Amino acid sequence: MHDYWGAFWRWFTTPWHLPGNILIEPLGIIEFVLILVFLWWGAIWLRRLIRKTLSRSLGAATAYAISRLTYYIVIALGILIALQTVGVNLSSLSILGGVVGVGLGFGLQNIFSNFASGLILLFEHSIKVGDYIQIKENGLHGEVKKLSVRYTQIMTNDHVDVLVPNSQFVNGEVINWSLDDPIMRVHIPFRVPYGTDREKLRELVVNTALAHPLCTRKTEYPPSLWLNAFGEAGYDCEMIVWVERDGLMRPGGTHAAFNWALAEALENAGIEIPRPRQEVVLAPSVASAFAEAAKPVSASSSST
Repeated sequence: MHDYWGAFWRWFTTPWHLPGNILIEPLGIIEFVLILVFLWWGAIWLRRLIRKTLSRSLGAATAYAISRLTYYIVIALGILIALQTVGVNLSSLSILGGVVGVGLGFGLQNIFSNFASGLILLFEHSIKVGDYIQIKENGLHGEVKKLSVRYTQIMTNDHVDVLVPNSQFVNGEVINWSLDDPIMRVHIPFRVPYGTDREKLRELVVNTALAHPLCTRKTEYPPSLWLNAFGEAGYDCEMIVWVERDGLMRPGGTHAAFNWALAEALENAGIEIPRPRQEVVLAPSVASAFAEAAKPVSASSSST
């Protein structure tokens, strides 16, 4: 039994010869894994501490960017230190690194592009956690929940998490509804019949918008009524109302809420939304056939 244990220990402490004149022991691999585990735990703790400390003075977005960058730097430096601790000479990795670099340049260029794009987003603050964005290419819109090293996590209003590569935000067109001023103008189209008192209609629409909790209370963004066109059945109008963050984060629900409030207000005021009229013209042969079918049946024919 002692011989087996001794043989196992000699195998465990015998260096392995790897490409690039690298010598490493199996025991060193275990030490390397343990160092990485403690390093990962320490980097997470440091990231949370920095984010919590800096968010009080620099803001949540800046604190998030600094904490994430610090996390990446600590992980990178920690891996280098761990390699030297287990006896790996970093200078001997130059040839291997050149070969790996060529492979990365061809096979992993998208990953490095997303990584660089993620760093740009963290420093530019063009997209921050909590922003409501829309990608013009595919129409995806939702709230930014997480900025990662490769992707950005977006949660739609249906509570579906979508992982978008960071390069799409740098190379494509993105609408950030809450970048500087989290306020948005909402258009609610409707139609009223001709002859409607327009001044009373304006007062009704403005009061309806102001009574809704989603309408902003800022005096520089008052609600209004637009008369856009003279339609076939009546005036084509729009209720113009400004909403803040709670309203712009759920555009579909916001439109539905104002449509409901406006429909109730018009019904209570006795204003009926006109329906489009259609005229049907029958050909003479079809009209005569309908006339013949509409004639009453004679008594003689009915007796037979």
